[in-house]
Amino acid sequence: MRGTHRVSIGNKRVRFRFDVRRNITVVRGDSGTGKTTLYDLVAAHMREGADSRVQLSCDRPCVALTDYDWRHQLAGFSSSIVFVDEGARYVPSEEFAAAVLGTDNYYVIFSREPLHQLPYSVNEIYAIKTSGRYHSLEPLYRPRVRHVYGTPSTVRANYETLLTEDAKSGYEFYRKRFEQTDIVCVSAQNNSGIYPWLRRHLERRVFVVADGAAFGAEAGRVLALQESHADSITICLPESFEWLLLSSGLVRNPELQSILRSPADYIESRDHTSWERFFSALLTRETQGTAFAYPEARLAPAWILEQNAEQVMALIRDRNVR
Repeated sequence: MRGTHRVSIGNKRVRFRFDVRRNITVVRGDSGTGKTTLYDLVAAHMREGADSRVQLSCDRPCVALTDYDWRHQLAGFSSSIVFVDEGARYVPSEEFAAAVLGTDNYYVIFSREPLHQLPYSVNEIYAIKTSGRYHSLEPLYRPRVRHVYGTPSTVRANYETLLTEDAKSGYEFYRKRFEQTDIVCVSAQNNSGIYPWLRRHLERRVFVVADGAAFGAEAGRVLALQESHADSITICLPESFEWLLLSSGLVRNPELQSILRSPADYIESRDHTSWERFFSALLTRETQGTAFAYPEARLAPAWILEQNAEQVMALIRDRNVR
């Protein structure tokens, strides 16, 4: 399944309206915020249809996954928006993750805990916003722009360390970009390594770059740490390093801007477990046979040329989380 889908569901007492655009959407919130109400509306409509007195409008089937028979149910769902209740015992399991990833469904999962087994975006974590009987989903982590990052001299004035989750091409790009400066570039090896690294180095002024497309499980603790150390830690979460390269204007393809403006219309959930994987495959395909050829293990020298590198760096300044 691909595309953005509007869900409108409710009864005489309550109405929810929201969009889903990726394979994994996570809804957070304390008890009483409406998560169970939304799930129950979907479940009632699935069981009883019009007899439930629940009105549902969506261009895809909306279904509720139950605790007792989830494997059999999931096998029967296709091109559907699947709602998963909070506290479902199977959700943290590797078996559930394996069953979900690679299907052509979208999933709306209610959970207060981070779901480390699933690659979901920091941009697809929501809280329920209420206005009378009407409810919507509001992004839990809303980026606030901070124009501090553009040229090596700007970074040098504000930070002493640049920390990336990437141990391959992204790390290589930043390391070479700042090798003539006082900035130390460090790799956390993966996104789960960022939080412990920051905890061990709270005395440093650190700029963190991570792939937002798969950072959802780490967002809570990392952004809470950043909030408590706002003067020394800045977090930058673009979709992915490959997304930055594609967005730089250095890759020539007339269709590329349309893809970058509306990725959901092009990314098939069955084929790509996260948007990060899609952008990596797209960059590899679009640069094949060019000076910018992108095998992930090694970065082509053309990306490091000063003028080209600055086009990539300029994109980061508007994607800082502060």
